[in-house]
Parts: sequence; C-alpha cells; structure tokens
Amino acid sequence: MSNLYDAMSLNVAEEIARQLKLKPNSLFGMPTGKSPVGVYQILSNLSQEGLLDWSKAHCFALDDYLNVEEKHSFHHFLEENLYKNTNLPQSHKHSPIYQDDYDRLIRELGGLDLCVLGLGTNGHIAFNEPGTPASSWTHCHFLTESTKEANAPAFGGSDKVPTTAITIGIETILESKAIILIASGERKKNVLEKALSGQITPEIPASYLALHPHVRVFRDFEK
Repeated sequence: MSNLYDAMSLNVAEEIARQLKLKPNSLFGMPTGKSPVGVYQILSNLSQEGLLDWSKAHCFALDDYLNVEEKHSFHHFLEENLYKNTNLPQSHKHSPIYQDDYDRLIRELGGLDLCVLGLGTNGHIAFNEPGTPASSWTHCHFLTESTKEANAPAFGGSDKVPTTAITIGIETILESKAIILIASGERKKNVLEKALSGQITPEIPASYLALHPHVRVFRDFEK
C-alpha cells in the first residue's frame, strides 16, 4: 500500500478512536471492502494493546450479500478484520441480514454516532447503487455490473458474485450524527469530484452526502 493510503488509514482510524473515547457507547456504521482494511488493522492493534475499549459500543455493518457462503459475507469480513481483535460484545455486532428492522434497532439504541462509508467506482455508498432514491431505508438491491466486477477478486470472477444484497438506505446514512467518506484509489477520483460538485443526483448516491452538515472526506490520492 502507498504512503498516502497509510496516512489516510491512520487519519480515519484516529477519528474512530476519538469518537469511541469521547463516547464509549457510540454506535458505528462499519464498511467492508479493500478501502477500510488499513483502518481496521490500526484499530485492531490499538485494541490489542488495550488502548481502546469497545465493551459498550455497537457496530452496524452497512450492508451484506444475500444468499452467500458465510466466508464471503461482510459480517465475516468485519469479524476477521476487526471484531475478533477487540472486546466488542457478540450481541453488539449487528448485521442487516440478521435483523428484521435494522433502522428501528439503530434508532432505539440512539442512532449512529459515526457512519464510515467507502466510495464505489460508480458513486455508490454502502450498496446504494445508482438510481437509489433519497427516501430509502434499509432495503434489498440488485448489484450493478461495475459493483460485481469490483468485488470479483474475492469470488474468482464477476459471474460468481451474488446478484443481490441488503443495505442501509440513504435516509439511514443521513440520520447519522457524523459521516466519514473514504475514497481509496485513483479510479475513484472522477466520481468523487462529481459527488462533491454540489449537484445532487440519484445517479451518484454519494452526492446525497451534500445534504448532511457533518461529513469528512478522506482520500489517498492528490486532488
């Protein structure tokens, strides 16, 4: 990984650690994929060193595939890359595939304090693909070809990637108290520029983030 990626990962990890220390019972929206791997490595190291206490926190996976082997699930990804290295209680590890009313649970626990998002090459956030309306809550979605191609390496080909997923919606995201958007890789540069242009469009779901007052963007490439 590049020095820019390492620096970005450290900055994001520090923001998450700061939120956890400020409010030990924080609710986090947690992404998967390649972008946050460095973040989770840093958080895992801090947790193993006893510098972070997750015992009162709750973590919510942003999304997951439907009808997929456990080893390919995002719940498994989070367990392997972060959860198992922390003292986060098992009952505080939430996934939309195991919860009937995800949005209600989030609200009942006080709402997401920090939602961390990755940026898809087509502008998706979580699995909210292009065309997703702003007035969307946790829902099922058909994945676009570009998203399946991006996730193909984990399955050995895009034709083997699941076609459907469940994801938190745009409204779920915008109800978070604070949001972090991670844009990793030069190929995200163009879509990030469009997302931050000020023009809000369903064709670039990340553009909805302009509606939120507390969004921070972290990237590992030059502007």
